[in-house]
Amino acid sequence: MIVYPIKRLVDEYTLGSNKFDKNGESLYIAKIDDEVVGIGGLNIDPYLNLSNVGRVRHLYVLRKNRGTGVGKKLLNTIIDEAKGYFRTIRLSSTEDPAAVNLYKECGFSKVEGIYKASHIFKVSKATNKIKRS
Repeated sequence: MIVYPIKRLVDEYTLGSNKFDKNGESLYIAKIDDEVVGIGGLNIDPYLNLSNVGRVRHLYVLRKNRGTGVGKKLLNTIIDEAKGYFRTIRLSSTEDPAAVNLYKECGFSKVEGIYKASHIFKVSKATNKIKRS
């Protein structure tokens, strides 16, 4: 059984609509004992026409591994990667209290009235690194 967030990620990748291959984009997996327990990506925000605004995409941790620090490690890895490319990172979330708490712990601020964004993280000035191969 493939859960919806993962199915959507696979579908987008297969169709070519999101391959995490633009400058600054990346996709990460978290593994414990060779089992994939989490996934999360970073894209140029597809809802804006700005190359210096990133978006957290498809952040998902298996239910049995939630609350163990996997999500926080993934999100902090995404933030660290974003620092070289983006001035802001945005995301949209459900109202899941655990997810909202995770975003807050990692430095995201809750916002309202911003198109397709529930949380924003202000990154220090991007250095516009060249994507590594």
